[in-house]
Amino acid sequence: MERRHRPCLAVGYIFTSTIFFTLSDVLGKWLTAIYPVVQVTWVRSVAGIIVLIIAVVATANVNKLKTRRPGWHGLRSAMSAFAVLLIFYGLKNIPLAEFVSLTFSIPFFIAIFSPWLLREKVMPQSWMAIVAGFAGVLFVLRPTPDHFHIAHLTTLLLSFVVGLMVITAKFLSTTENTWSLNFYLPFASVILFGYWALSAWVNPLLNHWLMFIALGLSQTIALGCYIEAMRLARPAVIAPLDYIRLIWTIIVGYVIWREFPDPYTWIGIVIIISSGIYVVRRSRSAEPEHL
Repeated sequence: MERRHRPCLAVGYIFTSTIFFTLSDVLGKWLTAIYPVVQVTWVRSVAGIIVLIIAVVATANVNKLKTRRPGWHGLRSAMSAFAVLLIFYGLKNIPLAEFVSLTFSIPFFIAIFSPWLLREKVMPQSWMAIVAGFAGVLFVLRPTPDHFHIAHLTTLLLSFVVGLMVITAKFLSTTENTWSLNFYLPFASVILFGYWALSAWVNPLLNHWLMFIALGLSQTIALGCYIEAMRLARPAVIAPLDYIRLIWTIIVGYVIWREFPDPYTWIGIVIIISSGIYVVRRSRSAEPEHL
């Protein structure tokens, strides 16, 4: 697929995505404090499908939903359902900055999978950076009774799953387009969690319905901006700018929940981000365009 190199526009897209990703994290954390995680997961997925259908119809891209690999889309949709559940479980149970910093380990998993699943070479220096990055993860996890929560591990598992989703998207991009790769993702979540969500249902207030809609909309916009940024410039240049998200996360985490990273978490954040930037920039061909 031909790439248009427009780095300035790409920077604008990635900056916009950081804002909307942060907004979706804030809304998710707020809503999971009031409603069951599975309900938030299910409603968010339903809202995501509605937004995607409107976007596909409005842009006259229905024909692009045709696929020659329905089984792969089913697998990716199942992974997405698991990932979304892990997202909201993590947001509910650990501080926002710790959650986001742990998701920054995704490039490590992509680099680990690439040699075996995509036959892409990972340089020895990158392996060293990956090891250092996971050392940073340990600073954030800190398995001590006064800090550790199982949600720290599930968020690391989330990074593992998303890494697999990026790899499968790269593998499928030879025959599939952006619309088909992203349109089918929410359907498994709606099907798998429907009964569970309705069984635990808590009737939302009117203003909370608006927050649910904003959650689905913000995540869809964030993902769309991220994908477009990767199309307009080299991921090795643009992807490190995604770490701007941590700035917004720390600000809103402190303003709303009075959360602020302690010194050990700061050490972990610095190591994770430094290692992640190195891995992305050293990668020869890891160009994740879809999730």
